[in-house]
Amino acid sequence: MKYYKKLLLTKLSETGWEFIEEDADTDWWLESSWKIKSIKESYGLELYILFLVDPHYDGMNKSSAVWAVGAFQEIPTERPMENGIAVMDMVKGKFDQKLTEFVGDINFYRNNAHS
Repeated sequence: MKYYKKLLLTKLSETGWEFIEEDADTDWWLESSWKIKSIKESYGLELYILFLVDPHYDGMNKSSAVWAVGAFQEIPTERPMENGIAVMDMVKGKFDQKLTEFVGDINFYRNNAHS
């Protein structure tokens, strides 16, 4: 597992999310997706974390081309351009700050979800 994914998983776990499963059998635009479930507020709320591939990447190793991470209620049928719960770009620099904001946005959504 890539280091940034470990950090993300740790941060999600620390804030009341449980990892359910990973799907790596995906379309060209998606490296993999995680299904997560809230074990705190809005208990049982499920979301998907999508690891989005750079649209200009043309290689076989999609894991080296993740350019953004997004949180969604469902996995879209085609490459999402917007309407996510949260998005974090993977351009180098300030990863810790971006990760904190990304997980904060996910938690804000959960805390305001009406289940």
